[in-house]
Amino acid sequence: MEGNVMGNTYNDSEAESVRKTLAGEKNKLSQMTFDKRIDYIFTYYKFHIIGTILLILAVIWGVHHAMTYVKDAYFGMVINSETVDYDRAEDIREYLGMDKHTGVRIQAGLYTEDTTSAGAGTKLSLLLNARECDFIFTDEAGLEYIRSFFDDYTTPAENIADSPIHEYFGLDDNTVYMIRADFLGREDYNQAFDKMLAEIENGTIK
Repeated sequence: MEGNVMGNTYNDSEAESVRKTLAGEKNKLSQMTFDKRIDYIFTYYKFHIIGTILLILAVIWGVHHAMTYVKDAYFGMVINSETVDYDRAEDIREYLGMDKHTGVRIQAGLYTEDTTSAGAGTKLSLLLNARECDFIFTDEAGLEYIRSFFDDYTTPAENIADSPIHEYFGLDDNTVYMIRADFLGREDYNQAFDKMLAEIENGTIK
């Protein structure tokens, strides 16, 4: 027995209510006008359609994420300054031989005092507590802050005021110290980065 159309309500026989067969649905739809087919499909299958669309979107997002996701594996900070050439992060990534899903991040605007509404000083302390850093550019105040922050901190700071490194990274006049933090012990990357710095110093990299 075919389902009866009553306004926007479709009444199936008891057997069809338990299990709609593909053949039965095709037969039922073939006897409806186009408008009634759309109305019927939306009435009975809207959740199936929405679920399918969501599944397709999830698959598309998953594929896109897998193809474009980049995890930062090397991290530099600029303390007490907003000035740095962010494009150098890509130069470092290429020099270190990272694949397309591995990146380098340089973050500036981290202050030893919370002088902004964004709480930059708090952010700096959180990053230092996590020891999530491989190299640091800073001024005198930043250097003293780091030394006081870590009781066991012994890594020397290099004055790069007159070094090609200073110009290469586009630092401001006050940012004259570089610290090779090496908090995370990434020996493979660290050795390559140190070699890169040496080549910047001797003019091989400009």
